[in-house]
Order: sequence, then C-alpha cells, then structure tokens
Amino acid sequence: MKKIRILIVEDHEVVIKGIITLLEPYKELEIVGYALDSEEAMLKVEDLRPDIIIMDINLPEVSGIELTEKISERFPLSKVIYYTSHVDEKLITEGFEAGAFGYVPKNFKPQELIDAIHMVNDGQKFMKGIVSEKFISSYLRSEKEKKQKQDIPLSEREMEVLKHMSNGMSNKQIADTLFISIRTVETHKHNLMKKLNIFSTAELVIYAIQNNIITI
Repeated sequence: MKKIRILIVEDHEVVIKGIITLLEPYKELEIVGYALDSEEAMLKVEDLRPDIIIMDINLPEVSGIELTEKISERFPLSKVIYYTSHVDEKLITEGFEAGAFGYVPKNFKPQELIDAIHMVNDGQKFMKGIVSEKFISSYLRSEKEKKQKQDIPLSEREMEVLKHMSNGMSNKQIADTLFISIRTVETHKHNLMKKLNIFSTAELVIYAIQNNIITI
C-alpha cells in the first residue's frame, strides 16, 4: 500500500513531537520531515513533494495563509491541512480561499487529525464542528451582503451615468451624451458611491460588470 507522505510545518518543536507521536502508530502514514518557518517549508516541499502538509496558521514572518497560497500555486499536489489553535471565522475563510483542504483545531480529538489526513488525501475538504459552522456563517453573510448591494435601487439616470462611465467615457463625454452638466454627472457619481458603499471609480466598474450593467 502506498503510504501518505506528510510534512509538518510548525514553529514549536514540542508540537511537532506531539504530532509525530500521534501519527507514528499509523503504518499508512509516513512523516518525511518538518519545517520551523515558511522559508524552510518551501524548500522542504520542493525537495520532498509531500502528499499532505500539516501546518499551523500562525508562523513567523510569513503567515500560514500566505504560505498556503504559494504552495497551492507551485505544488498543487501537496495539500495543506491547518492544525492550529486559532479558530477565527476570518482566518478559516481566508485559509480555504488560499487553497487549504482541511482545518483541524488543536483542541479537537486526535482522531480528527487522522480522519482529516485520509479525507484530504482522497481529494475531499475537511471541516467539522465549529470550523464548519464559522465557515458557513461567513459564507452566508458574504452572500447576503452581495445580495443587499445588488438589490439597491438605482435611478434611470444613475444607471445611464454608471454604464457610460464603466465604458470608459469621461465626465465631459457623459455630460455631452446625456445633455446635462459636468457638475450633474459628478453629483450622480457621488450618489452612486454613497448608495453602493463604494469608494472608487474602479469599484463602480467592477459593480457594473458583476451586475450585468455592462458586459466585457
């Protein structure tokens, strides 16, 4: 049977020893090495090409999330499982968005880490209990905020200004096209930003694309 090759990335050696002790009895698992920081971790991943990387989020210099993005981009076959004390909604969401496959809090039962290794090695995501609840809560809130932004009513004139502006027209060109003053165009743009809680022209263009006001 092909063993699951595991790299541990953790800046506390006592935790590394604890993980090794936990995994050693499982003959299908092989610990190929460990790294104490992100720089060493990238070198070890490149050299060892592990199947699974058990990683703490809170690493010195470069965070586990930034490191996950780099690993996911360069070594997509090496899958990251966070094994961490930090159970924060924002970190959980950012971690999975960065490319992580699993999130196991250190206060979970040891068997959860073993289960996570097997599930992630099979290509499945692993999140349970409070991790799953926080991730779903964050996702639902994000979707609700998107919907609230999409549902904000814009006047016909605001829609016209937004469309022309998103197509690259200057304030003067918009004013000439709509037979209104430049000052009126600027007022409509100000009102759009205020209504949509947007703070730049670039964000207005993105909003127009996302809501099919213009097509690219």
